[in-house]
Parts: sequence; C-alpha cells; structure tokens
Amino acid sequence: MTGPPRGASLARALAACAVALVVPSLLGWLADNPRLLQPLDTFAPARPGGTLLVPLAAGGLLAKLAGHRRLARGLAALCLGGAVAGAQLPWGRALPLLAVPVPTAIVFVTFAVALWLLAGRPMSERVLLVVGALASTQLAMAGVLFVTQLAGLLDGAGVDRLRAPVADLLAALVLGVALLQRIRVREQVSLAPPRWAPVLAGVSAALVVLVLWQALSARETAQVRARGALTVNALDRAVQRQYRTVERALGRAALFLADTRRLDDPVWRSTFPRLVEETPGLRHVVWLDSTGSLLQATARLRLSSATVAELSRIGRALLAAPIPPARSVALAVGPPRLALWYAVASPVAGRTVVLGLIDEAELLDEFVDDVSREFTVRVFDGTTLVSQAGATAARSPYEAPLQIGGRTLTVRVAQRAGVPRSTLPDVVLALGLVVALLLAITLWLQRRIWEQASAVGMTRMQQAIERATDGVWELDVQQGRTHRSPGLLRYLDIDPIVLDGGMAAWSALVHPEDAATVTAALEAHLRGDADAFECEYRLRAGDGSWHTLVDRGRVVERLADGRPVRLLGISADITEGMRAEAAREASERRFRAMFETAYQVQLLLDLDGTILEANRAAAELATLPVDQLAGRAFAAAPWWADDALTSARVQERFLRARSGEIQRFEVEVERRDEGREERPLTIDFSLKPIFDGAQQVTQVLAEGRDLTIRKRAEAALREASALMTMGQLAARVAHEINNPLAGIQNAFLLIRGAIPADHPHHHFVGAIEREIARIAAVTRQLYETYRPDELMATQSSVILAISDAVSFLEQVNRGRRVRIVTDVTRAPSLVPVPDALLRQTLYNLVQNALDASPPDGTITVTAEQVGDVCVLRVRDEGPGIPEALRERIFEPFFSTKDRTVRTGGMGIGLALVRQSVLAVGGRISVQTNEQGGSTFEVRLPMTPLETGVLR
Repeated sequence: MTGPPRGASLARALAACAVALVVPSLLGWLADNPRLLQPLDTFAPARPGGTLLVPLAAGGLLAKLAGHRRLARGLAALCLGGAVAGAQLPWGRALPLLAVPVPTAIVFVTFAVALWLLAGRPMSERVLLVVGALASTQLAMAGVLFVTQLAGLLDGAGVDRLRAPVADLLAALVLGVALLQRIRVREQVSLAPPRWAPVLAGVSAALVVLVLWQALSARETAQVRARGALTVNALDRAVQRQYRTVERALGRAALFLADTRRLDDPVWRSTFPRLVEETPGLRHVVWLDSTGSLLQATARLRLSSATVAELSRIGRALLAAPIPPARSVALAVGPPRLALWYAVASPVAGRTVVLGLIDEAELLDEFVDDVSREFTVRVFDGTTLVSQAGATAARSPYEAPLQIGGRTLTVRVAQRAGVPRSTLPDVVLALGLVVALLLAITLWLQRRIWEQASAVGMTRMQQAIERATDGVWELDVQQGRTHRSPGLLRYLDIDPIVLDGGMAAWSALVHPEDAATVTAALEAHLRGDADAFECEYRLRAGDGSWHTLVDRGRVVERLADGRPVRLLGISADITEGMRAEAAREASERRFRAMFETAYQVQLLLDLDGTILEANRAAAELATLPVDQLAGRAFAAAPWWADDALTSARVQERFLRARSGEIQRFEVEVERRDEGREERPLTIDFSLKPIFDGAQQVTQVLAEGRDLTIRKRAEAALREASALMTMGQLAARVAHEINNPLAGIQNAFLLIRGAIPADHPHHHFVGAIEREIARIAAVTRQLYETYRPDELMATQSSVILAISDAVSFLEQVNRGRRVRIVTDVTRAPSLVPVPDALLRQTLYNLVQNALDASPPDGTITVTAEQVGDVCVLRVRDEGPGIPEALRERIFEPFFSTKDRTVRTGGMGIGLALVRQSVLAVGGRISVQTNEQGGSTFEVRLPMTPLETGVLR
C-alpha cells in the first residue's frame, strides 16, 4: 500500500461523477421505471449488468488512487469478467440479469485492461503508452457512440446492436478522461501532442467512419427494400386485376348456363373452351350438379381422379350451404389449387355450380417478368416455388404475402446480380479509414518530430555548454567554502589541494586590480541589491598566465530570516574569445585600410542597392567626398545619374547580383578634374554577392577598374600597326610610280632638245616638265607623310607641322584658287603626339577642306592651347555636311566626294584621322558653320598618354 499520487483529486471527482451518472438507471431498474432506464429514445435502455459495471470500474480507479493496487486490480478483473460474461453477442446468449450491450461490454473491457495495467508495478514507459492507447480507444468509442446515437444515426434494424445506454456511455467517457488524466500527469509537459493522441484521433475517426458507413449501408438497404416493396405492390395490383378479369368472365359464362335448355348445348363446346384459351390463368371449367356429378368440362386439362373427387366434394358443400361462402375456394389437391365458383339454377339440371380452375403459376408468369428489371421475383406456396423471374439471388431483402382469392402465397424479391449498386458507402469507408490512418500518422509524426527536435536541441545545448561554459561552481555562504568543478580546475591547471575548498584561496588567485570589483558584486547580490551575481575578472592559472573569467550565479537557498545560504553559478573562460575579438578587430582595421587605399573603386551595397561604404577611389571618380556617396542609390550614382537608360541597366544588373549571380559590365563615364575639362573614362564594374553562413545574400560588393589606360594602349597599338601598314603601302605606291616616272622623265629629256623653240607646240614642253616634277613631289610627300617614325618621337611641333602641310597642299592644289590662312599665335610649341600622326591629321583635314571649298574660297587653320588641351581647327567655306552624315564620314570607305574630282579619295582619310586622335587620348568633331562651310576640331591632350607599360 502506498500513499495517494499527486493530482488525484480530479481523478477522484471524475470517478464519483461516473457513479452518479448510473444512479438513475439503478433506481429505474429497482422501481421498474422505463423513463429512467431509457431517458432518450435514440439510446438503448439500460441493463442491470452494464449499469453495475460502472461502480466496479469507478471503485477500481478509486482504489488505485488510494494506493490499494491489489484491490484495484481485483475490481478491474471483476469488471473484465462481468463485461465478457454479459456481452450480448450474436452467437451467444447471456443471462437476462447480467446482460450487457455489446458496445458497453467492449468499452468496459478496454477500461478494465487499462486499469489492471495502471495498477501494476513497475510503471514503465511502454506500459504507460499501452494504457494511454487503451484509454484513448475507450474514450473514442464512447464518444463516437454517444454522438452518433444522439444524432439518430444508429436507428434501424441493421445497426441496432451498436446501440448502448446513455448513462453507460457518459460514465465510460468520464472514466476514460480520468485514465488519461492519470497518464498525463506522468508525462513530460510539452507543446507536442500526448503519446496517446494518435490512437485517440485515429480510433475516433475510424469509428465515425464505420458508423457513417453502417448508416449509409442501412439507408441503401432501406432504399432497396422500398423499391422491392414497390415491386411487390405492382405485382399484386397486376395479379388482382387479372384475377378480377377471370372472375368477371366466369360470371358471364355462368349466366349463359342459366338459360340453356340442354346439357349438351353446342354453345358449351364453342364458348367455354375459347374462354379458357383466351383468359390467362384460367385452366379449366367444370359444371357440377347438386350431387357433385360432372355435367360438363372443358378438354384443355385432364383432371386426376383425386381432383375430380375434390371438386365433387366442394360442389356439394357449396350447394348445401345456406349462406354461400367466398367466391373462391382453395383446393386440397392440385394443381390447380384455386377454384372460382358460381351457383347456376339450370332449367335442365336444377341447382348446379360452375367451377373455374385457376393456375397461379400461369397467372403470375404473365406479370412477373414485367414488374421489375432490377429484382429477381420469386413466388412461393409455403416452400414450393410457384413462379420466378430472374436469376436466383443469395438472399431476399424483402418479402410480402400475395393474396389470390382464397390462396395466400409469399413473394420474395432480391436485387439481380447485374444491377449496379451505389458505391458511396464503400467509398466513404475507404476514404474515411485512409483519413483516420493519416490523421493518426500525422499526430504520431508530429510527436516524433518534436521528440527528435527536443533531442537535437538538448544535444546542441550540451555541446554549446561544453564549448562556452568551462565549469560550474557552488558557494556555501555560511561556511565560506566554495566548490569548483574538476573540469574547470583542469582547464586552469590549478591543483584542487591549493584551494582546499576555501573562498579565500580562490580570491587569492584573482588579479589584485579586480579583487575589489569581485567582492563588491558578490556582496551586492547577497544583500539583494542585484538580482544575480555577474562579474568579469582575471585569474592566475597554474602556469602563471592570466585568464579572463566571467562568473554568473544566483542564490538558490535562504534561511527563514532571508539570509543567503547557497549560491550556484557557472564560470566561463573568455580569454580565447577576447584574443579572437582583438585579432578580429586588428584584421578589420587591416582590411579597412586595404579597402580605403585600394586603387580600384570599391562600394559596399545593401539589398536595396544603397551605398553603405565607399573607398577613396570611388570618391575621386565621383569627384565627391566619401560621406556624400554613402546613402545614395547605386543606380543613381553620379557617373550615370543623368543617363536614364544606363541607370536602368545598372539597376537590372544589381537585381541579378542580389539574386546570387556575379555581374560584370563596362561603362563610359565623364570625369572633370579640377581645372581641367571632362575626360572620358572606361570603367569595368563587377557586382559580387556576399553570402552568409546560410548561403543567403546579405550584401553586394561593387568593384570598378579603370580600363582607360589599357583601352588607349590597345588603340595606340592598333594605330601604330595601321600607320606601319599605311607606310608600307605608301612606300610601295611611291616606288611603283617613281620607276615609270623616272623612265618618262629620262625619255622626255632626250626629246626635249629635239623640239625647236619655234615649234607651234613648244609651250607644252615646259608644262610636261612641270607636271612630271609635280608628280614626283606628290609621291615623295606621300612617302614622307606615311613614313614610320623610327625614333618614335613623343613630342611634335604644331607650328612646323601646320606650315609644312599648308605649303605642300597649296602647291599641289594651286589651280583651285583657294586661299589658306593660318593662325598659330596661341599654339603650343610642342604636343606629346607622334609627328607623323600630327602631319597625317593636318594633311587629311586641309585636303578635305580644299576639296570642299569653292573657287576663291578661304580655309582657316588655327591652333591654340586651352588648359591642358591643344585645339586644332580647320574651317572651310564649302556646302557643309548634313547632320545625318556627320557620324558616317568617320567610317572607313565612306566618302562624300565626287569621283570625278581629281583628288577624290577612297574614304579612309577621316577614318585614319579619328583612330589616330583617339589613340592618343584626343577627340575629333565636326560642326556646320552658320555662314556656311564646316569646321573640323581636333583636341589633343597636352599631357603624355599613360599606357601603363613600365618598359
């Protein structure tokens, strides 16, 4: 015997409530009051056996709660035996006094087994799980039966055995709740469903589905019976209608016999046989006198002697009766077994009787096949089959009597095998059981997941404690003794004997600068000024090194007067953490320095595209302070703030980088240096996502590399290659022209002396000589113009280049009558570009101006220094260049010159000029003058071009 368990008050109250619920049933049984035994019509009446099970079950639970385990198990055994013995099973018979409805028996068998296990020892986790499952099953069965009966779903003959008394079910519900309460107090309190919840949910859902399936099946059966009843009624109406037809036909024939004067009247032989043939069900007609002798009979059916004797007896009896009985009479022998009779007063034979013999099989066969295509219809005379339509069925769901005159037959109908039946009950059963199983599995999985999560959380917590907590300590305030965990002492390499359990020995190891702080924090907590003790201090380890510890603790025990007795706490060594923090800060400073002093542009962006950090290179490129760049949207940065299209494309690239893709793109930006004009720069930007430990993008790093120097170096290389190619081409052209030209010149010198001065064409001699000299000068100048600069001079004289170009082109184009004016007063002495490039540029621009100028026109060539740029302008007075062609004139092999013009070119001059100017970092443009003509402007940098090449 043991003391009562904790939290037993609720279970005791539930047990007492269960007993109180069946008291009215006991009183109704003693007082023979039906209303107390069956307060609700949808529930079964209470039985003494089922009612007495409740006090046994409640008594067993109370005995267990009181600690009387043996008594509890004995009462549980009695409850189990009573439920099994009194169960009203279909194949057995129980004593009337001990009769227990089957649902009540099942519910209390479950409770008795659960109580017997709960009262046993030891109470293992497996036993608790089984008890919880049994209690859940009991609660589910009682609850489902109560609800379904209350809703009237178990009304009907097919489910009548599932009905149980209302008091028994309510008592079982209360006792099931009491069992689950006892299981619940033994389980760990958690947010997860109890271990018995899957059983409760699964069994409840399955029982509801079974009851619903039974109800649907019963409804289906009732509908079949109703249709069967309609079939029987239709058959009865058809048979009765035909029976009355036979009766009327025989009555009219009897009236005819009352007027006949001869027994062998020919009308008998012609009328009555045809009447038998034409009337379904009428097999024979006989005419008897008062002695029962046969006067006439139809020849369709040969009657046996027994049938003739039976008819003779019936005829005498009918004529002898003072009050005629019913119009039909059953025959003792047959077939046929039914006869219709009419008394006839014959002028010849006196009192006679006409009997019409009716064949029930023939009468029924006329209509059985027509009444229903759904059912098999069978008509029995006792156990003898009279008529049948359709295949034989296993059982007949409906049968009814069929009265034909004085005969009573039995009609049985059953659905035919090929008739489709409703699948709704089976579908509901299958789906419902699947849902019940899934519900139980879901709750079990939820419990399982919670247990696994709890186990994982516990493991992680233990691992975290092992990593972050180096020891546990305890302080006895009254004795002044302290205990530190061995793991902490081993970690600090301190011998436990050195401490000897004293607080003073531990305090002696504290750094002198921190001792006062530790003492003050501890005393503040002991006084109650602080909710907890927490202090960071340095402690000397066994090897003489200093460790930084953090102690946290709280008073866990006090005396009656409130004085503290015992403190518990943990110690964490944060030395390594502090070192790591210092190293991290140093690393961050180094990386910050690298970030700030990086040569390339670096920007740190958040997920909205806002600039969080910018280095000095970015600020210099934007010509803004660093603090003004921070907070701006990257897509609205100063480099492309005025270009909506570029800004939209940059924003699109940022969104891709934010999604985890590395993006790279080139943009051309304008930078205005202080005191200088805007200079175009080519920047190679890359956007790299920064991931956290969960591989989620947290920030985006934007890096920009200035590709201007590299681009210019590549352009210079291409220009040098183009110039070399042109030089080779020019040298070959000059060589190919000079060779035949020398032969022409030599031949001309031989014949020049042979032409006398008074020759009428002597004036052409001088012209030919001058043209030969001019062609030689042109080829020589062509060679000089495209000749590679072997010294690769980086400084050229603008004034000299302009003077040479103008002098040469004036000589070549002297017949055009175009004046060339130069202004080099503000021109720089030298520019950092190759001399050949400068001369090629001037030659092409001045020659184009000459080609476009009208006769007596003026070409103006000027040079001046504007800041750090040398500006060359060539202005003509020609028709100008249409705006649509201003960009195309710089394309290779595009020319606006007339091919008939003597200097008409191939369209490569301006293309070469543009490539050369861009290669040295300059720009070329063309404008149409208001007074007419065009102005070509070349802007050459006065600072040497940086190629980035050291050697």
